[in-house]
Amino acid sequence: MKTIAIVGAGTGLGLSIAKKFGKNGFQVALVARNEEKLNKLAAELQEDGIEAAAFAADVLDKEQIKSAFNAIKEKYGFIDVLEYSPVPSV
Repeated sequence: MKTIAIVGAGTGLGLSIAKKFGKNGFQVALVARNEEKLNKLAAELQEDGIEAAAFAADVLDKEQIKSAFNAIKEKYGFIDVLEYSPVPSV
């Protein structure tokens, strides 16, 4: 099974992309700062029969991103598609 990692996952574009790819057989790795919101998004996708998991990380923190991607690779293996659309607070 292929995997998409969505960095900056939220209720708009990120969720739409997750649903589209998930319904086409992709596992979905959601990455954003807010773990609570990510868990809700993952649960919504799972209710639709999509394999999804949340990985909390701040894109402005190199170590957090590195840790999140290591966790994604550990859970799903190779990342086939990366969607990057974070909106960091600066």
